[in-house]
Amino acid sequence: MANNEEHKEAFNWWYFFGIVGALVAFPLLHILAGWYVFFFSH
Repeated sequence: MANNEEHKEAFNWWYFFGIVGALVAFPLLHILAGWYVFFFSH
């Protein structure tokens, strides 16, 4: 049971990091894509 609880906690941390990573990555991807298109169009 202790092993199961640890696995559950780890899953929650991975889920938390996944959400944070997505929230940080999406704006950065739009910014990087915007700059890439800006330089590419010029």
